[in-house]
Amino acid sequence: MVVATNAHHADHVVFKDLRSLPRSSVSELLLSLQNLEKKQFASNEVFPFDDKLLAKQNTAVIVGVLQLDSRLQLVAYAVCVRWNHRLLLHKICVAPAYRQKGMGTKLMRSIIDRARQWSCRGIDLWVDEANDKAQGLYSKHNFEIQQSVPDYYGPGRHGVKMCHVLQP
Repeated sequence: MVVATNAHHADHVVFKDLRSLPRSSVSELLLSLQNLEKKQFASNEVFPFDDKLLAKQNTAVIVGVLQLDSRLQLVAYAVCVRWNHRLLLHKICVAPAYRQKGMGTKLMRSIIDRARQWSCRGIDLWVDEANDKAQGLYSKHNFEIQQSVPDYYGPGRHGVKMCHVLQP
């Protein structure tokens, strides 16, 4: 399995919890998640996608996948952790070929739906202050800046905490 590169199929991408997919697909998707993660994030920010992750009941990996022939191709993903009636959006990524095609919006809707299914009162996330595109995506989905922390990601890389309140 490889990361999807055929952006004209964007309308056929579906978003699902990784656990809900057939076990045969999950193993391949975990490898695709690892590969995309390594390409898109600094080595000290790479998330460990493995079977242990699936055992954590308070953690969900939402994947955007495209069915091509007999295999699934990874388009986007998010890692969410439920804690104390809140959802922490720990990680979000869209494959480069699918950026600016609405995948981030679809992924955010899936995340918000998951938070509601888990009866969360809100969603929290941290984003690099310099990442204007990500902040724009979050703002579009009613996330508001709550706090800024100097050097949150390391020297000179400031973090911004954003929150989205879920209406009952």
